[in-house]
Amino acid sequence: MRVRSAFRYSITAKLLGIVAICVGFVVAASGVGVYQIRKIGQEIEFIAEAEVPLTDAIGHVTAHRLEQTILVERLMRMSLIGIEGRVIETEDERAKTEARILYLGGKITGEFAEVADIADQGISLASTEAQVTEFQTVLRTIKAIGQEHEDYSVAVSKILSKSKRGDSLEAESLLQEVSGTHSKFNMELEQLLFRVQALAESAAKAAAKHEQNAIRFTILISLGAAGFSVLLAMWLGRWAIGAPLLEVVNALRRLSRNDFDAELPVDRSDEIGDIGRAFRAFKAHLISVKEQERIETERQAELTREIRLLSELNEWLQSSSSLDELFEMVSLFMTKLLPSSAGAVYVYSNSRDVLDGACTWNGGTLEAHIRPNSCWGLRRGRPYVYGDNEVSFRCSHVAPDLADNVYLCLPILAHGETVGLMHLSPAAGASNEEFLSQRKLAQMAAEQVSLAIANTRMRDELHNKSIRDPLTGLFNRRHFIDVLRSGLERSQHSGQPISLVSIDVDHFKKFNDNYGHDAGDMVLRAVGSTLEEICDGDQMPCRLGGEEFMVLLPETSLSHAEAVAETVRLAIEKIVMRYGEKSLPKITVSCGVAGYPNHGRMPQDIMKSADDALYLSKDNGRNRVTVARSDFNETADDLELLREEAAQDHEANAKKQDDAEHTEDAA
Repeated sequence: MRVRSAFRYSITAKLLGIVAICVGFVVAASGVGVYQIRKIGQEIEFIAEAEVPLTDAIGHVTAHRLEQTILVERLMRMSLIGIEGRVIETEDERAKTEARILYLGGKITGEFAEVADIADQGISLASTEAQVTEFQTVLRTIKAIGQEHEDYSVAVSKILSKSKRGDSLEAESLLQEVSGTHSKFNMELEQLLFRVQALAESAAKAAAKHEQNAIRFTILISLGAAGFSVLLAMWLGRWAIGAPLLEVVNALRRLSRNDFDAELPVDRSDEIGDIGRAFRAFKAHLISVKEQERIETERQAELTREIRLLSELNEWLQSSSSLDELFEMVSLFMTKLLPSSAGAVYVYSNSRDVLDGACTWNGGTLEAHIRPNSCWGLRRGRPYVYGDNEVSFRCSHVAPDLADNVYLCLPILAHGETVGLMHLSPAAGASNEEFLSQRKLAQMAAEQVSLAIANTRMRDELHNKSIRDPLTGLFNRRHFIDVLRSGLERSQHSGQPISLVSIDVDHFKKFNDNYGHDAGDMVLRAVGSTLEEICDGDQMPCRLGGEEFMVLLPETSLSHAEAVAETVRLAIEKIVMRYGEKSLPKITVSCGVAGYPNHGRMPQDIMKSADDALYLSKDNGRNRVTVARSDFNETADDLELLREEAAQDHEANAKKQDDAEHTEDAA
């Protein structure tokens, strides 16, 4: 059991503390008086150590400068008029005078240095800003007069030199030039002496005034100490007893409003300290409960967010029009859905011998191709976590520098078939625990992606079958006409030409009659392959039916289209084919060229013009290229039809734009 001291809960201890504080206050008041007396001592020290020596030093400088001036003038008078009307200047007298002048010049220089040192000392001893300013002014004046003295000494040396050589008039002229300035600075030096003496007098008066103020202040503060001690005792009593209780009440009120910043002292050795420790323990319990509620709320919010993102992911993936668009959506959603994971998606190629890199997110590594047997997840047919078990084997498709990191391989399955692989690893700054905690969510996302990939591939395959010719792989007639119609609409706005090349295999019936339909199919496939090799960019070949082909050449003039048709004709003519053990006859084609705007504005008009040119090629001996004649004339009905179609297209585009805006607003 803890032993409590006799004064722990005693009011007497607090009162004794209050009395001690009051006594300390009286002692502090006495200290103020001592400080004032010390301040007076500083004033006296300032007068004794700064101003008095400075006055003496300036006086010495003034006297020596006057003596120097008199000697120089005397020497000049002796040189000009001599003594008692006779030039009786002896070398001995002149030498003594010059020696005295030079001696005074050196002594004055030393005295100026001494005056400057005393002024610097006065700045350091000054107790007021006014004194510092005054001494700085004195120091500047002393330095200016000292500089003038150096100039004057140099001039005196020249004067003495000229006088010794007998150039007394020049020496007198030089003396007159410097005497005015020298006299002016001598007057400033005398004024400076009076100024320093006035400063000493003002400092002495200030010291006397400080002494009176110190005595008055000490008496007043001693009288007020007793009355203030009573007020201080009352205030300290309220502070020592009443204020802590009020602090307890306020802290409890704040805690009742869920304000957990409320605090009570816990380091006190009285009842307030016990209450503070109990208050802290109770508050810690409440904070723990609130923190658990917050964590659960955040977990539910995160779960709701994940479900919402999965739902949005599924909706967007089902709306994708191509695999490229689908993988772009996957990258964006996975960045939000799996922020602690860096990942990549691979899909099987059509040959199913390799998996192609599709997309990546959060800095994941993406290889161009990986082999199916390089991944343990694909080989085992289920998710594989490297580093989760005591014994794990690294997949070959993982980079060697990442071999020791935890990662996850999720096979992407759809309709009982593996369509790809999702590879996940911890993102930069994410721990292994955070990464593995998203494993279940990653599996759910992989299921969504797998179904979307399967559906998109099935849709692409069906769409491809609907627009492709099954024998040659070229586009079919219906798709060709749709693309031609769209191209004509763009050309009507841009003014760019469009050309068509109509192609027909010469004597194709003979191939079927003489060698069979299989040989005829070989010929058609060879022609289709040649067209695909020659056409590039936006140029689109198609098979209209039977042995008839057509090539769409956007933004191509008739002359260029004719050159392309000639290239096609020559390339097909060079085809060498064998059917079984027999060599098939040389394949030739007849071509007709037509285009917009020379041969019409409607798809059927241009196609008919190209076919007519094709028939001319056949009539003229086949295996040649013919350009259609430009005899197309628009009628009023044709123009009215074009205007109606343009208006319908404009309305359709406006409706699509409105629908898109409504969809964005709803999202």
